[in-house]
Amino acid sequence: MNKKKSIVVLCIVSVFIILMAVFAVVSFPIAGTVYDYTGYAKTIKLGLDMSGGVSAVFKVANDDHGDFDTRVSGTISSLQSLLVSKGYTEATVTKGTSSDGSTTIRVEIPDVDDPARVLELIGRPASLYFTLTDLGDEASNADLEKEAFLNGRDHLENAYVTTADNGDYAIGLKFNTEGAKKFGEITSANVGKKTYIYVGGQKIMEPSINAAITNGSAIITGNYTYQSAYEYATKLQSGTFGVTLQLAEVRSISATLGENSIRVALIAGIVGVALIFIFMACVYRGLGLAADLSLCVYIVLLIWFCAVLPWVQLTLPGIAGILLSIGMAVDANVIIFERVKDEYKHSTKPIATCIKTGFKRSTGAIIDGQVTTLIGAIVLWILGSASIVGFAVTLFIGIILSLFCSLVVTRLVLKAFMPL
Repeated sequence: MNKKKSIVVLCIVSVFIILMAVFAVVSFPIAGTVYDYTGYAKTIKLGLDMSGGVSAVFKVANDDHGDFDTRVSGTISSLQSLLVSKGYTEATVTKGTSSDGSTTIRVEIPDVDDPARVLELIGRPASLYFTLTDLGDEASNADLEKEAFLNGRDHLENAYVTTADNGDYAIGLKFNTEGAKKFGEITSANVGKKTYIYVGGQKIMEPSINAAITNGSAIITGNYTYQSAYEYATKLQSGTFGVTLQLAEVRSISATLGENSIRVALIAGIVGVALIFIFMACVYRGLGLAADLSLCVYIVLLIWFCAVLPWVQLTLPGIAGILLSIGMAVDANVIIFERVKDEYKHSTKPIATCIKTGFKRSTGAIIDGQVTTLIGAIVLWILGSASIVGFAVTLFIGIILSLFCSLVVTRLVLKAFMPL
């Protein structure tokens, strides 16, 4: 690589780093459109410990209604869909295990400061039954099981707020295939009668059957405000879960704590990276400057991937994973440079040849170390709890980028430095 080409390569790398850094933090309106650009670092999804919010843990009762694991997975999907439909796209629902070995479901909702809001959003998980017989204001599960022609667990897919033909608020019901068939048969044979709906053993409404409903979708009308329709829909939706849930724990994390965590983590990261830059430049001089450029590329790419990948949610353990992966990236460069120094010290070869040989002989050790850590990250990702997963995800991304930057970017930058 001649001197002119080296300067071009270094300029391109430097401009890339500067632009990525600027676009990470700067926001501005896009000329000629109604859209705004938001710095991608600001779009990184923050976990509960960073943004504040509410965490609730439900114990799952293992009954005899079909495959337990399948019903738990279905309940998690239903809860996630319910929260997303209400605008909480960053809420997470995960399966876990309590200290006594029982299965739990954890619901984490960022940007919610009232623990009671969790129950407002997902309802109090309970049984849901449709009957043609009025069993009174309260009824036992045994009586409801006997009299019900439909239940929420097996037949109802969704309950939501909608509007009737006259524009009034109403409650929409969406049944699955089996539920639609049964509901169609019952409504066809009982036009003009009432159906009684029980949630958690309590009768919550008794709508009239005005016509046969065979398409799997029903609308319950009445003098509903949006709020009352929303509350009824939430109660009905809470009866669609495939398992019985019992609230075991609910706690809130203040946004102030999250802001303090972000500030401390940023300060620690900036100081740590600055010390690494100084150390590499002082110990390895020209090689260290090349490593610093490579590390800059690594950092901006890592931030960008954390912003654009939909399954990345930044938590405090996630920041620990980022810092560890930065350390792994630096370690890879140190291994390379020590190899280069040994080659240069014990041979009469030119420095360019020593660099090439040093890279070649250190590649195996770097890949072994990084892949071993990568396997550990994958295992933690698959088997770890929700907090551990945040660490594993950022570590996984960081290791992949570390391999790329140490073996590709550092080599490219060093080649560009050689003629200068």
